[in-house]
Amino acid sequence: MKEVKPLTSLRALAALLVFMYHYAWLFPPLRRGVDFGGEWIPLMPVWRQGQVGVSVFFVLSGFLITRIYFDKMAAGESSLRLFFVKRVARIWPLFLLFAVIEHSAALLKNGLDHDVPDALVTLSMTQGFFEHLRYAGLPTAWSLTIEESFYVFAPLLFALLLKLTTEKGRANEPLTFGRTARLVFAVGGVVVAMAGLGELLVRLSIASGLDWQGFMGTRHHMLHATLFGRMPEFAIGVMTAFAHRGWNLNRLLRGWRADVVLLLLFIGIGGCMWGKTLCELEPSRMGRLLTYVFAYLLAGLSGGMILALTVEGGLVHRAMSWRPFVFLGKVSYGFYLVQLTVMMTPLLMVSDKMGWARMPVLLVLTNAFCAAMYLIWEVPARRFIVNRWGGHR
Repeated sequence: MKEVKPLTSLRALAALLVFMYHYAWLFPPLRRGVDFGGEWIPLMPVWRQGQVGVSVFFVLSGFLITRIYFDKMAAGESSLRLFFVKRVARIWPLFLLFAVIEHSAALLKNGLDHDVPDALVTLSMTQGFFEHLRYAGLPTAWSLTIEESFYVFAPLLFALLLKLTTEKGRANEPLTFGRTARLVFAVGGVVVAMAGLGELLVRLSIASGLDWQGFMGTRHHMLHATLFGRMPEFAIGVMTAFAHRGWNLNRLLRGWRADVVLLLLFIGIGGCMWGKTLCELEPSRMGRLLTYVFAYLLAGLSGGMILALTVEGGLVHRAMSWRPFVFLGKVSYGFYLVQLTVMMTPLLMVSDKMGWARMPVLLVLTNAFCAAMYLIWEVPARRFIVNRWGGHR
């Protein structure tokens, strides 16, 4: 599948939501002793739920991995070696660079007292499995543990779907009612099985005393910070990919129809974010349950948004295909990773002097830094890894 530029731009929007969530809660100017005039407060209900950008990333990842690799693997046109090499090339070079910088800063600050085992967990990108180390090192990298887990699991999932749905790897095969039912049953079964396996691992970890640093130590952590609990979002992305390959979306949503659908989906996503905010203010059991309902509904609406964005001709598709937006999407991985790290310190020192414009200035400076890292380090390292270890296919 060729690049769908609006989906690349969507990454930038998801990363922006996460950035604003952090700006609102974790590094607001007041915490740094900077005079804060209350700018951007009218949008605070949105920023409070900015972490949903991570859900959008997961749905989009499930869509893209399935859409790009499922047909190739079914037809025997893509090796597992090349698949994993490309995944490593995509996420590891920039992660390792930023992790080493953050670890070095911690050593300078804490000396040899810095916990070596904790650092090894961070550098191995496994921090998401440990509740007490979830935000250690690169604070946002816990989600990379989930992504990494999905990459490992994806080939097994595709093999299962091939077996249960009698797929032949034909990209234009119609998505009939029977095939859709089998897909929903298979993917839903995988989601339930993953949650059950996660619950079993939590109980085994506690019972055996292996819950060092909170390793699979609580159900809450398992549901929020591991693939066992976040599989529903990837599953929605997988089903979205099958809908994209099996439906004639250009006929169903051509022209202004896609724009109308996207507008309704944007409103729906905003409503889910508002609903989650209200539910989190209510500490009852029902409030917590509704929080999950809104979270999964938002993931489903994100899947619909992805489908609508693939349809050419609409105003939104053309706007999100604008080259600067697409480039921001390409550097969004670095933009996401750098948040809350020591690398933000000089950028905050500059932006804090900009009064009411401090947040836009910080956005510009951060994206400029990440764009430089993308061009100088990320792209060359990715090419080197693929050329060196990707083989000839």
